[in-house]
Formats: sequence, C-alpha cells, structure tokens
Amino acid sequence: MMHLQFKFPAMTNDNYFNDLVTEFPLLKSKIMEEYAEMVHFRMEIFADYTLEQIKTGNITELNKCFSFQEANISLMTPHLRNALVVSYCEALLLGECADKMKSLINLMPPKLKNIYFDNEKWYNYLVEKSRL
Repeated sequence: MMHLQFKFPAMTNDNYFNDLVTEFPLLKSKIMEEYAEMVHFRMEIFADYTLEQIKTGNITELNKCFSFQEANISLMTPHLRNALVVSYCEALLLGECADKMKSLINLMPPKLKNIYFDNEKWYNYLVEKSRL
C-alpha cells in the first residue's frame, strides 16, 4: 500500500500577520505600523501582548495566544520560525514575566512548549559557557 505524503506550502509572513490581526484585532494598528519586512518587530508586538495577558492573569486570552502560535508552527517559513524563537519565546523566557513562566509552561501546547524548552536549554548552555 502506497502512502501519499502531502506537504503544505509554508505560510508567508503576510499570511501569518493577517491571520494574527484577524484573531487579535487590538493588535492591528501596532502591527500595521511596522514595515512588513520587520517580522521580528511585529512578532515582538505579539510577545508583548502575550506578556500583558500573563501580567493581568487573563488565562483565557493567554491560551488563545499560545493556541495561535501552535496552529501556525508547522506552516512557518524559517524566517517566521526564527522570529517565533528569538522575539516571542525569548520574551517569555527572559522578559518581565520570566518568573511566572514555570507555572504557566503547562498551558503551552506541545509544539510551542518544545520550542520554548529548546530555547531555554540553549540559553542555559550559553549562561554556563560564559561562566567558564
């Protein structure tokens, strides 16, 4: 029996951010203020929004943020994925809510959680390396 494997095309940056502002309309003006090529800056806006949900304890909206990322991870271009790691996950790992992440990590869906943990391992490695 032959199994067909379908590969979905990668999501463009425009598609990702159009979907983002559709899902999170409050971010539309800030996202659209940035040039389309400024993927990391645009991702930081979403990271800031996610951090705000953590600070205010809005778990419903936080879950929505995490679910949005999870649904798009498999479709991301390498550039978008890099922005997810560098601008989104690092903001959670190292930002002003870093101390709260230990208790919130279990809210992350599996793909996002794996990316977050990989980022945390890399950061810890760099910290250890700098101490030598």
